[in-house]
Amino acid sequence: MKLRSLGAAESSWTSQLAPDSIFLGCEKTEIGWVGNGRPWIGLRPRTFYLFAFMLLLVFSLASGLESVYAAAPSATTLSPTGITATSATLRGSVNPNGVSTIVDFASALPSGNPGYFSPRPSPPQNIGSGIVPVLVSYTLTGLTPATEYRYAVRASNADGNQNGVVVTFHTLPAVVSTDWAVVSVGIQPSSPTAGTAVQLGMTVIALSTTGGYPQSFAAQCIIDGSSCGSGALTYPGPTGVTFTVTAGTPWIATPGTHTLSWQVDTTNDPNPGNNFGSTTFTVAAPTPFDFDITTSPGSLTSQPGQTQTASVNVNLKSGTPNAVTLTVSGQPGGVTASLNPTSGTPTYTSTLTVAVSNTATAGTYSFTVTGSGGGQTHSSTIMLTISNAADFSIDVNPASQSVAQGQTTSYSVSVVGSNGFNSQVSLSVSGLPPGANGVFSIPSGTPDFTATMTITLPTDVQTGSFTLMIKGSGGGLDKTANAVLIIGAVTTQTQAQTTTQTSGAGLLETLQQGNTPLYIGLLAVIVLLAALTLRRRKAASPPPPPKPCPTCGQPLTYVKQYDKWYCNNCKAYK
Repeated sequence: MKLRSLGAAESSWTSQLAPDSIFLGCEKTEIGWVGNGRPWIGLRPRTFYLFAFMLLLVFSLASGLESVYAAAPSATTLSPTGITATSATLRGSVNPNGVSTIVDFASALPSGNPGYFSPRPSPPQNIGSGIVPVLVSYTLTGLTPATEYRYAVRASNADGNQNGVVVTFHTLPAVVSTDWAVVSVGIQPSSPTAGTAVQLGMTVIALSTTGGYPQSFAAQCIIDGSSCGSGALTYPGPTGVTFTVTAGTPWIATPGTHTLSWQVDTTNDPNPGNNFGSTTFTVAAPTPFDFDITTSPGSLTSQPGQTQTASVNVNLKSGTPNAVTLTVSGQPGGVTASLNPTSGTPTYTSTLTVAVSNTATAGTYSFTVTGSGGGQTHSSTIMLTISNAADFSIDVNPASQSVAQGQTTSYSVSVVGSNGFNSQVSLSVSGLPPGANGVFSIPSGTPDFTATMTITLPTDVQTGSFTLMIKGSGGGLDKTANAVLIIGAVTTQTQAQTTTQTSGAGLLETLQQGNTPLYIGLLAVIVLLAALTLRRRKAASPPPPPKPCPTCGQPLTYVKQYDKWYCNNCKAYK
């Protein structure tokens, strides 16, 4: 057993025998005086001892006097400070309670007894023998990031040991070190004008990293010293891939010279010198609005009753676009012109429609399309040529033919189109004397074409001069041409008749004289001539009409001159 007194006073312990009733039959032994702080030795088992404390004052009352019983230290574990991914400062408060005390920090196993500390992480510290709490600490390094740790402060002196309660803390996550680099800084469009919305951008790259991807980084955009955007961005990786960043809000360009800068956060960047980039550019003063007008085509050709179109192009030349209104003027009489649309913002196209009425006069004209807007006026001239209406003409050659009774003659009929005429023209003839027949080799066709008109006269046709009218009808038009047909009498036929009559009288005389053989021969000649006449009349009659055209199915026309059937649709003989 050890006893101790504190203070400036001297003291001693003395033993005395106690009454028998106190020791309950135990043996009584007197040890004697024991010095301050000295142990008693030689004590016997099952023996009670009586002791008394004697205090000797050795100093003046002014110095004070205090005497206490000896005790173990008291210990309190405090929360750590300065926690990082790999370190933390452990803290505790220990009161030595007047005895020289040794202090350290021990870790507690998470799954073990909170009072069990192993291993000892800090060297022991002697905090003296005071009687007031002492703040102790120790910075622990080499910890694992994002890990839970448990520790307690321990105190020990000659009078005993004391452990503080266990405190738990977590280290921070590991810090990723990445070398960011700003590769380029630029604007779009590259040469803006005042008032233009400009995109501000940069290209950044991760040159190296201790972590994985994707990875966040902070960036800031600055133009002319003012922020134009900032925030956290996510780099997808892998290392070495360029990443383009654009400010969220476009910058509206103003005239003058400007400086654009981009900066990437340098925290945990081993090479912050390449985290900045800038560029200088100039914005030109705004140019005034202007436009021009062009037409395509620049000239139109039309016939009466037709409609033509052209494109009117309104092109932006400079400045901020303004609405431009179109008008048309100067068109000739019988011509109307319209635009669709009549207004728009350049660049745009309007359709010009020009309608030429049937009353429009042929000729070449010019009219103007004018555009006005934004304080500007421009125009474009269009030429319009109005040609005559589609037409055709008929020409007969020769103009006159002379023919005897019973003979045939022919004329050449030419049909020529003009101004794009492309309708079918049918031919006919009138003015022939009774009994005469006129047939065309091409009864109808599309100009240009030439037909032969054949006139067949009977032997007893009326003689004299006749004016023939050849008519062509097609495309809503009728055209005519005249030709003269002169029919003369056949004089040789009269002489033959007289001779025949004279011969007949002689023949009659001969027959009367009884010349029978001659009579029989003459009769045979008359019969032969009659047979030839009948045969000729039968040959002159057209054959019965065949079926329709085997090619197109249209009706056929018989041409007596050629003794053939003609198809007006196929324009061919069948």
